[in-house]
Amino acid sequence: MDLDADGNIDILSGSYSRMEGGMAGLFQLLHGNEDGTFDQPSPLNGSDGEPLILPMGGGEHDVVDRICTRPFACDLDGDGKLDVVAGNFRGTFGYFKGLGEGAFEPQATWLQAAGEAMEVPSHSDPFLIDWDGDGDLDLLSGSATGGAFLFRNDGSRTQPEFAARVTLLEPAGHHMPGGDDEVVFGDAHLKAPSSGTRVWAADVDGDGRLDLLIGDQITLQHLADGVDEATARKRLKAWNERQTELFELLQTGNDEAQEAFSKRYEQLQKEKKEFVVDEVTGFVWLLKQKPPQR
Repeated sequence: MDLDADGNIDILSGSYSRMEGGMAGLFQLLHGNEDGTFDQPSPLNGSDGEPLILPMGGGEHDVVDRICTRPFACDLDGDGKLDVVAGNFRGTFGYFKGLGEGAFEPQATWLQAAGEAMEVPSHSDPFLIDWDGDGDLDLLSGSATGGAFLFRNDGSRTQPEFAARVTLLEPAGHHMPGGDDEVVFGDAHLKAPSSGTRVWAADVDGDGRLDLLIGDQITLQHLADGVDEATARKRLKAWNERQTELFELLQTGNDEAQEAFSKRYEQLQKEKKEFVVDEVTGFVWLLKQKPPQR
């Protein structure tokens, strides 16, 4: 998008956190040039000249309000100026009002839905579009636990009012390689998006209805070369028991235990590759919107 209204396309990105100035996820802007190149990323500042940072509650663990930022630029309030709606680790949505030409109010507010904080189950990832065709912007989001969610705008183009969350796709839950009984080797069993979902809406098939493109993340497990499934399951069961014992060792919390844990954990991972190979990957899924039922 052309965030600063200079006629060139820019790139807006979030970030997990920064190491200086307190743990906070910044927004990074890569200014576009006329020749199609981009400048080096720099923090997106508010009208006060300071980096835009999501607000944080007063609790000990409320840093999750302002890390893992995921911004989306759109004209949410219909005033002709781009605003920024941002997701975060907690799963809520911050709103920085745009002042035009790449300037934004320094303080964000949290978007509300049906009178409560708009939220998905961790790692909100906003995508705003007129999903229902009524002329205003609705909000779609994925989640760390998977699924796809809709907050319909029941207000207007200039005065958005979001309704309660609707689940478009049920979360699949976190998938972690582990217990030998539930493991299904390979990827032929996958029928729907897994965890870590991110959404995009577009009329992919040209039928006049918006469809969902959903990216996900999953850890697949494959049999190592020359290893049959029965042998792999037997060895995986024993390996999981050893890993459980190792994590119990870590609970002691002393430096000696930490050093021993690191060495033994690395060795465990090497041994696992002898019979099972983990593959951290992801897919892009297309979910076509069905016509309304009559």
